[in-house]
Amino acid sequence: MVVTAPFGRYPQRALSDSRLAQPVVANRAERRNGNRKRRLPLAVLLAPVVLVAAGVVLFLVVSGGNGGGIIGGDNDDEAAPPFDFRVGRVRVERVVADADTDALQTEAETLVTEEITPVIDELWTDGFLDPANWRQGDYEELYTLFEGEVATTAQSSVDVLTLGAAAGDQYERVTPDRGGITYTVLFDRDNNPHTVTASVRFRATAELTNGTFVAIVSAGQLFLQESDGWKVIAFDVSRNDRETTPPTPAPSGATPSATGATG
Repeated sequence: MVVTAPFGRYPQRALSDSRLAQPVVANRAERRNGNRKRRLPLAVLLAPVVLVAAGVVLFLVVSGGNGGGIIGGDNDDEAAPPFDFRVGRVRVERVVADADTDALQTEAETLVTEEITPVIDELWTDGFLDPANWRQGDYEELYTLFEGEVATTAQSSVDVLTLGAAAGDQYERVTPDRGGITYTVLFDRDNNPHTVTASVRFRATAELTNGTFVAIVSAGQLFLQESDGWKVIAFDVSRNDRETTPPTPAPSGATPSATGATG
């Protein structure tokens, strides 16, 4: 069992441990296709249709009808950049000595691909890549991926598990570089997956508001268990950010990959 560390003891490291409550099923394709919850201002939700129409008229007047103006603008920077971790080795640990190792291996690989990795994809996207979260220092979506008691510890470790509570004042943009996960899946005496250990490494490049660049380096272990889905029941994660040079522009027509091997 991982021992829970006292809050505040590790300013650049987060440790936690607990038992599982009621997790929520994660689906990688759904999360990647934009079904993640978004918080909208109450005023937007309640705005009368007449005000919307008035806004359109104002836009046309100010822009001269050419599509420019003060309303709308380029919102591309507010969308989370696409990112999926690359899954590496999947190791199986069995309790029953004569269990069918090949069958367990197949089940473990399917499990981590379809159910576990989506949780981790979202965790790092919510914590480091989604401007809707880090510009406001609001990471409530992320905390729902943790079991009840561990969610409280995660909130106290915001500067390790996320870009930080004050990230909106420090960062201009964040671009994912690479991320990799290796897994160990422990099966119980009934040959059902019981606990999954994920060893995670993530790197991104962040531009600060002063024009300099920082490599965001996050690494550690997550421990997950299932009950109507999978949630993090324990974690040991650290940050090791460092100054870096500006990224080299991609050649014309090239599309850089957001994922890669662990490193």
